Amino acid sequence: MMRRPTKTPTCLMLINAEQPEEIRVAIIRKNRLDEFYIERITQEQTRGNIYKGIVYDIVPSLQAVFVEYGAAKRGFLQIDEIHPEYFLSSPKGRPSIEKVLRPGQELLVQVVKEETTQKGAALTTYLTIPGRYLVLTVGQDHVGISRKITEEKERKRLESITKSFRLPPGLGVIVRTAAAGVTKTEILKDLRYLLRLWEAIKKQAQQVEAPALIYQEMNLLLRTVRDYFTSEMQEVWVDDTEAYRQVKEFMRLVAPRYQRVVKRYKQPLPIFSAFGLDEEIARIYEERVSLPSGGEIVIQTTEALTAIDVNSGHSQEKDLEDTSFRTNLEAAEESARQIRLRNIAGLIVIDFIQMRSKKHLTMVERRLREAFKTDRAKVDFTKMSKFGLIEISRQRLRPSLFSLTTTTCPLCQGKGFVLTTETKALEILRQIKRQLVLNRPKELYLEIPLDVANYLQNEKRQLLTEMELQFKTKICILAKEGACL
Repeated sequence: MMRRPTKTPTCLMLINAEQPEEIRVAIIRKNRLDEFYIERITQEQTRGNIYKGIVYDIVPSLQAVFVEYGAAKRGFLQIDEIHPEYFLSSPKGRPSIEKVLRPGQELLVQVVKEETTQKGAALTTYLTIPGRYLVLTVGQDHVGISRKITEEKERKRLESITKSFRLPPGLGVIVRTAAAGVTKTEILKDLRYLLRLWEAIKKQAQQVEAPALIYQEMNLLLRTVRDYFTSEMQEVWVDDTEAYRQVKEFMRLVAPRYQRVVKRYKQPLPIFSAFGLDEEIARIYEERVSLPSGGEIVIQTTEALTAIDVNSGHSQEKDLEDTSFRTNLEAAEESARQIRLRNIAGLIVIDFIQMRSKKHLTMVERRLREAFKTDRAKVDFTKMSKFGLIEISRQRLRPSLFSLTTTTCPLCQGKGFVLTTETKALEILRQIKRQLVLNRPKELYLEIPLDVANYLQNEKRQLLTEMELQFKTKICILAKEGACL
């Protein structure tokens, strides 16, 4: 077994960017996979993008408008998301949308929810521009600090820094979690960058005709480093030369003192394999997740909600209350982790094992809330009901992992799922490389489904040839209809 590049730290980020079609990012905390993200070239992310749009249609019954902004489907903009500066008149009380907007009117809008197969994107005119330590808010002059910064002394320090900000009218800022422990100089540098960026956006908006893209969010690679890198990150490993260069340059510009933690992964074994993540990632797609005490959680998603059922398993203990309590504590922590890994959003219901003790109920609720503290999405909870149910509403920041990597099964017609051809092919490439590195076979035979074989032969022939030359082997692909991976 090949050794890891260094002794595993308590918190690190791994970036797998070897394949041009796909970027995978894993965040490890306490030797466990805690967050996992995928982005594909074919699946363009638009959330956070700013567009110059045109009001296409006004719908009084919904108090909303449809906006033409350049996407396949028109965006949906509710009246509560429209800044008063766009109103054609200044009505008293709650305005009626047909009286304050007109078709053909131009607006600067930002995507807050991605377009889906059924719906267009959700839009807002209250723009937010994220930086490394701050988020610039356009149209809201409020100055706030992330609720996830809980230490009172640090909050007071950051409050004193924000008082020195000289913001133009109509602009505000939110201090991000990453600003904890950061010097005033670095925070002010980030503010100056955001103000320059906003001026550039305004200038661009004046020069182009609607509909048009004005500002595009960073790709997953840089967005993840910007949003998720904190001082607790001891290492950032990148397995691709160009991706490493981009991350290194980004850190040089926004957080120079952390450049040293960015490292180039050069070992022949795939980076996720070297850090023992292959099995953990594979388990993300499983319905059942085991708990340390012998229990399990079962995750099932429907159109309306995601249900998580907690089972105690076959415990030999006589005290049912203690068994239920311990299993529920484990389930609370693991449920939060799985929700992050799978990027489950919307309504989530966790069915805990019923407990009699009010103290135990409170402790399980507290454990669940603590487990979501690292979650970037907004999460709301209900109290545990007398039936052991807790309802959770989680903000949708990006498409779920399943929607990105799976497609409807042609045999079961959506009752289950199968991996996409691209996903299966990329996984086979990783398995091939793993076998070549570990076993060094003279010949490697693969019997794989026809669609996957065609993809490899047509799209990855050059890469397969390079691996044959590098490892002095012969890779034989046998296509067989109905073959299983």
